[in-house]
Amino acid sequence: MDQKDTYLIVVAVVICIIISCLSPYIASGDPDGLEKSAEDAGVPEDFSIEEIKGIPDAIFPDYAFANDPDNQVLQIVALVLGVIATLAVGLGVAYVIKK
Repeated sequence: MDQKDTYLIVVAVVICIIISCLSPYIASGDPDGLEKSAEDAGVPEDFSIEEIKGIPDAIFPDYAFANDPDNQVLQIVALVLGVIATLAVGLGVAYVIKK
């Protein structure tokens, strides 16, 4: 791998981690995505994914640790771990494809 490629990868990883650290502070408290779509579809507010059998629980539901979903520091830790895990899986896939 070229030195420029290594530099680009390091900069990209740092940018991903910075964005994941800032996202709890800049994200909307009233998102207009999946929850809005569920409301429009008439899904009840007290609906829980645990009601569906065969679907495993999320490791970090709502990008937080289950014991304290309102703690922003724990949200940042969950986001950074998610970024690192995603990049590690991508690196593993790229390594397998390269061979």
